[in-house]
Amino acid sequence: MALRPAVLLALSLALALTSSHASAQDWSGIDEAAFEVVASGEIPGVLVMVGRGDDIIYRRTWGSRRVVPEHVAMTEDTIFDIASLTKPLGTTLAVMSLVERGQVKLDAPLGRYLKEFRGRAHEMVTIRRLLTHSAGLPAIPPNGSVSPGFPKAAALLSKLPFDYPPGSAFQYSDTGFMLLGEMVRRVSGEPLDRYLDQHVFKPLGLRDTSFNPSGRVRDRVAPTEFANGHLLVGEVHDARARALGGVAGHAGMFSTASDIARICRMLVGGGTLEGKQVFKSTTIATMLERSPEGNGSRALGWDVSSAFSRTASPYFPPESVGHLGFTGTSVWIDPPTRSYLILLTNRVHPSGGGATAIRDLRTRVAAAAGAALFVPELPTKVAMGDSTAPAADGGEEVKPPRPASVVRSGLDVLVAQDFAPIAGYTVGLVTNQTGVDAQGRRAIDLLAAAPRVKLAAIFTPEHGLTGDANTEVPHGRDPITGLPVWSLYGSTRRPNGGMLRGLDLVVFDIQDVGVRYYTYLTTLVYVMEEAARARIPVLVLDRPNPINGRVVEGPLMDPDLGSFTAPHPIPVRTGMTIGEFGRMVAMERKIPVSLTIVPLEGWERGRWFDETGLPWVNPSPNIRSVTQALLYSGIGLLESTNVSVGRGTERPFEVVGAPWLDPHRVSEDLNALRLSGVSFEPVVFTPSSDIYTALPCGGVRVVVTDREAIRPVTVGLAIARTLRSRHRDQFRPEAIQNLLVNRATMWAFLRNESLDRLVAWTEMERNSFLNRRASYLIYR
Repeated sequence: MALRPAVLLALSLALALTSSHASAQDWSGIDEAAFEVVASGEIPGVLVMVGRGDDIIYRRTWGSRRVVPEHVAMTEDTIFDIASLTKPLGTTLAVMSLVERGQVKLDAPLGRYLKEFRGRAHEMVTIRRLLTHSAGLPAIPPNGSVSPGFPKAAALLSKLPFDYPPGSAFQYSDTGFMLLGEMVRRVSGEPLDRYLDQHVFKPLGLRDTSFNPSGRVRDRVAPTEFANGHLLVGEVHDARARALGGVAGHAGMFSTASDIARICRMLVGGGTLEGKQVFKSTTIATMLERSPEGNGSRALGWDVSSAFSRTASPYFPPESVGHLGFTGTSVWIDPPTRSYLILLTNRVHPSGGGATAIRDLRTRVAAAAGAALFVPELPTKVAMGDSTAPAADGGEEVKPPRPASVVRSGLDVLVAQDFAPIAGYTVGLVTNQTGVDAQGRRAIDLLAAAPRVKLAAIFTPEHGLTGDANTEVPHGRDPITGLPVWSLYGSTRRPNGGMLRGLDLVVFDIQDVGVRYYTYLTTLVYVMEEAARARIPVLVLDRPNPINGRVVEGPLMDPDLGSFTAPHPIPVRTGMTIGEFGRMVAMERKIPVSLTIVPLEGWERGRWFDETGLPWVNPSPNIRSVTQALLYSGIGLLESTNVSVGRGTERPFEVVGAPWLDPHRVSEDLNALRLSGVSFEPVVFTPSSDIYTALPCGGVRVVVTDREAIRPVTVGLAIARTLRSRHRDQFRPEAIQNLLVNRATMWAFLRNESLDRLVAWTEMERNSFLNRRASYLIYR
């Protein structure tokens, strides 16, 4: 889904042109995050280093490298157990060294190098797939298969069944990297640690990087936790690596920030460090390029956009790569700008805790570093535009006349046609409580009773068939028809072959709310993709965009940040019906699905849902009115942060608050902005569920005074900026990126740019989207 190449190229060029100014940026976000986590006692000590090219532009330590039996301060020369950073910084470099020497082929089967894996059963287990965690091997091998050590362990591991067919999926696997470490030994004739020392570490001039660090440096080693009655100091934390003598392909390396920085400098320097070529530039380019294996989420040995990358990749450019280590370590590098971030902790010291704290720390540090490092230029014509009240189609905002005719939904049109378009089909219906006609009759019952139509299965999205579930939904049966109800928000989020068996048409009838991160859109995408695989056509019964299809607002999703709440590169407020969205996605993602839209009748783009005459049914538990649907498109951006957006109250998305929020001052600050179509009132509320359950929250009520004029995304960002200014020590805004999924806008926010400039960033790609959207529109 490589969309907007010109925009990405311009962004990369702008980043490169502004790189010399990075050192002048604000690093206080890193300082605050590290200080707070150490002060809380959740992590004993932290070291952060940021570099660009050969320059270290930020480095600092906090807290202690050990707290038992006595406190010892964290220092820049502390040696850390870097855990799974061994994979990219050690084993992968060893493998690529052998590839460069012609001793290993990336697409050769592992059996060429490990005799235990010869034969048809393992012929698809290639070196490339091992490096991208897509070889089908178990994530973690049974203890008994590793404890005998290599080479015997190879024979035991070769007998393990595949978790999935090699090359068909991604699953992070220690097993695969253990085997790569053994492969290095057999091919080179040297153990992994000795090979790396001679062919990588010494050429790079590393001073403190090794497996099983010797006694002379033990005083500088950060201990991890207790195992077998003693504190691990210089012994690898990973139990399976310990069973292998401390030298393994998946874990075991110890290093310092300075040594890791030298590796990063070599990588971003294309294989060269301080004038010495350690690797060929083509080798490094091959290693760091996103691989098609592993569902396209990995490079060779490195993470790019898998689920493990979410604490960093949303805040670094799309070409960046990185990796995490279980002990609390991480590295992220961006080759085009030659930038890198190193975060080292021993979060498991002394008792194995810190799991939640390290996730929060990684996110906050990566967000602050990204905002400081990557400073693209905002195009002048965008920055100078009227970004606070964008017109939907590039002209003036004009309130269109409201036609008197009643709108008919796609379901109503199908009923009026006596179901002729689906006559003769065995149908699976994707629907929920919103799938009703103008008389309130369920689509399920209408199709079940329709002549020459066989309704065989029902599929439901998030919130289930009745729309009131707030957790994962199990499969079940419809109590009226007795038909099976397959949940697409439970053990799977896609219909599988078993669910689709026997169907020759899938009908989709669900009301969305016109917002990108509303998951019903993603369900439609998944249904189209799986129906295409099964060669089953899809028919969408269109429904209105409840907050009108005229206004488009907010930044486009960065294409590489797709998720269940980010289905396609469209703005936050889509300005499309679900049928129009389906047309766009099918074409732009090249989904080979036979797609038919049954259009609305009588609907025009300027209509709000309460102007259609159709019955309002809450599309989900916390969207109970058109106003809440409208505000959701902006206030919803805040719900991953540490504020309540009114869930568990009578006014979801109409109030925002927290126990630490000053309602009067925040309301005053927001009203002083004089945002169009909205005012703010101080309130106190107590949620009955969700975040801050049963805790009184100071907050603001968001009052829509003119729904044509309000721009909810702007309102959401204005609230976030105000909270960051007024409550810097309490507000945690980094998770806005979970739903914003636009780096340029998030960087601008974290740099505390003005609201006008921030909104200009959200509108930067607006015209290109409007041009894309035009060919998929059904209604005027």
